[in-house]
Amino acid sequence: MKSKRILSAVLSVSLLTSAMLVGCGSSSNKGSANTANGEMDKDQYLNLVLGAEPKSLDASKASDLYSSQVLNEVMEGLTRVEQENGKDVIKPAGAEKWDVSDDKKEWTFHLRDNKWSDGKPVTANDYAYGIRRTLEAKTGSPYAFLLFPIKNAKKFNSEKAKVNELGVKVIDDKTLKITLEKPTAYFLDLTYFKVMHPQRKDIVEKSGERYGTEKDTMIFCGPFAISNWVHNNKVELKKNEQYWGKNSVKLNKVTMKIISQEPSRMSELLNGQIDMGAVSHPDWVKKFDSTQNYNVIKGYDGSTAYSFFNQTDKYFKNEKIRKAFILADDREGKAKTLFRGLATPAYAWCSPQVLIGEKDEYRSLVKDEPIKKLKEQYKDPKALLVEGLKEIGADPDPAKMSITLLQSGTDARSKEFAEFDQQNYKNALGVNLKIEYVEWPIFAKRTDEKDYQFAGMGWTGDYNDPMTFFDMWTSTAGVVPTGWKNKEYDELINKASLTSDDKERAELFKKAEQVLLQKDGVASPTVYRMRQTYTRKYVNNVMVPLFGTTEVKYAYTKGR
Repeated sequence: MKSKRILSAVLSVSLLTSAMLVGCGSSSNKGSANTANGEMDKDQYLNLVLGAEPKSLDASKASDLYSSQVLNEVMEGLTRVEQENGKDVIKPAGAEKWDVSDDKKEWTFHLRDNKWSDGKPVTANDYAYGIRRTLEAKTGSPYAFLLFPIKNAKKFNSEKAKVNELGVKVIDDKTLKITLEKPTAYFLDLTYFKVMHPQRKDIVEKSGERYGTEKDTMIFCGPFAISNWVHNNKVELKKNEQYWGKNSVKLNKVTMKIISQEPSRMSELLNGQIDMGAVSHPDWVKKFDSTQNYNVIKGYDGSTAYSFFNQTDKYFKNEKIRKAFILADDREGKAKTLFRGLATPAYAWCSPQVLIGEKDEYRSLVKDEPIKKLKEQYKDPKALLVEGLKEIGADPDPAKMSITLLQSGTDARSKEFAEFDQQNYKNALGVNLKIEYVEWPIFAKRTDEKDYQFAGMGWTGDYNDPMTFFDMWTSTAGVVPTGWKNKEYDELINKASLTSDDKERAELFKKAEQVLLQKDGVASPTVYRMRQTYTRKYVNNVMVPLFGTTEVKYAYTKGR
């Protein structure tokens, strides 16, 4: 479920809905091909939607949800995240079983017989190479820090340790041993994530910089293989006949259409050109409900929508100015107006339903909301803004500020989000906010290069532990390009990674959250998103984990 960009990762706030169009399904049980109500359709295919072009299908470099969705279907990690009785469960995948030492530091994975799409066997060397490549500094993986629990991984990433010192060892073709620096509560959750996907060294080296940018630069070992990739149009998948579990794969074809415009997505869903999608606008909800052709799934999707500030900007380098914008953010209005009730106001960073340990929800355990404390500390956001302007020697009149919101997306939905902020900051702060609309690839590039003042995105956790929400802000992570670094924050997160005591970890995360939001005002969490997915009633066995991407490995249609 990190990097220079989240997306499960990072999603622009306006794309939260469109990105999750692939996040939907009907049943969470795998079921049988033949049912009491009849047999499956003879022609098995599924049409999904991606909200934007995948940025890269290089597993070491991919950082957006769209790329993750495709990679989940065409690659096979050591494990996969599935659902049983509505709960996320980690299942054996590339590894058929694993052993853990008594001290919880050594993990030995025993691989099953699987093949790449060209017929060559998938080996422990492929998994080891994928992990090592992700960690190599020259790769520039935005998610390398996720693997720092591995022994000497951080040193290797900073070129202070050699590859033979890395805690990743190939015992034989079917056995991979991973040694950790210390027991890590969430390590198994990392084993299904793309940074631990196997990679073929010969293919990577042959393709060079083009690896993961075109279909013919890749090789596949998952349930499906890419048969066609028309950039900014569609990604087509076909059943991978070399896959170890091909008998459980019922779909022969999956088409992921790339549609960024909400009206187009809704029309195709309504007309049956796509089989499932997220629906939020009341007018569309009424249309879909009136047809009685859909099953509807609702629930939190493990994401937090937020705004963030470029701290190299002349305005947002000032803490008071950042906090003024955080305080002026209309969370209740966004939840009600923009998300139409499919979100709840966010006064903290880590989203609801994230567990710490096996049963306690982090939010319920800490009972702390830093943004509310910030509101108690500063009653007048506009007065705080004026103080900040005076501190930097700028004109104290907020109306004289030159502030531009970089907005991802150019469709009506994106404009609705941006114009809401524009009016809100005008009313609350007296700021005349300008808006610059760009498509997602440009947005990603601009924010990566800190070529922006402030912008909005969303963070979807990669695994079910608060660490997935907090390690992204450490100095070595570089996930959100704000220019912010804080030694105290880094130390708190490091301490949380060193202990297995859930209450102690919760307290450390609580303090880190206070530093992030209340003390330094780094970002403005706005809402915790919920999903409302409409799925054609003929679609069966699509799994939608709270964390991880939508799983269509077991999907099939009946009665299309």
